[in-house]
Amino acid sequence: MNVLERYDRTDSGEYIVSVKADSYKALFNEYDFSSSYWKRDLREDFVTYLIDCVEEIGLKNDFIMNIILPLDEKTDTIEQKFNSALKNYFYYLIHLSRKRIRKILTKISFNFFISIALLVVAFFTNQMEGDKSSMLYSIFSEGLYIAIWVLMWPVFSDFLFDLKEELGNIKIYKRISGVTIFHEYH
Repeated sequence: MNVLERYDRTDSGEYIVSVKADSYKALFNEYDFSSSYWKRDLREDFVTYLIDCVEEIGLKNDFIMNIILPLDEKTDTIEQKFNSALKNYFYYLIHLSRKRIRKILTKISFNFFISIALLVVAFFTNQMEGDKSSMLYSIFSEGLYIAIWVLMWPVFSDFLFDLKEELGNIKIYKRISGVTIFHEYH
């Protein structure tokens, strides 16, 4: 079975991500009391559900969100406030991902430049005149190369894995923040 068959589709072919809740309040984190209601964090399980849906649907397929709530939740401004709160929350997640990217790039740069400096030291150490057969020289020389590898490993792993993950997260967050939201009441 294709995972996309789980989702209903609109007449125009967009996938529908449906969310049914007892109230709008149920979609927000109940522990976030310091913020006004519409500036609170979204519930973690709700956010995880949305992210999982977008990952399943893929970044190339269009989708909409359908929020299903009881009729007594309907007011004139609540839909706009919820849409704005959802968008703002995912903009906040984009901000956090960009902050983590800067931190990763700083770590990569630091490790890379320290590794280059140690490589230069190792090169000039090998060019020096003197007793290269001593144990102290061997330990120092091998220690430099080990230090270079230890410092370079995070450069590769952070670049190939962590940085890629954060860039992927930003794409998902942008997709969710720009989704068209429909509100249905029963």
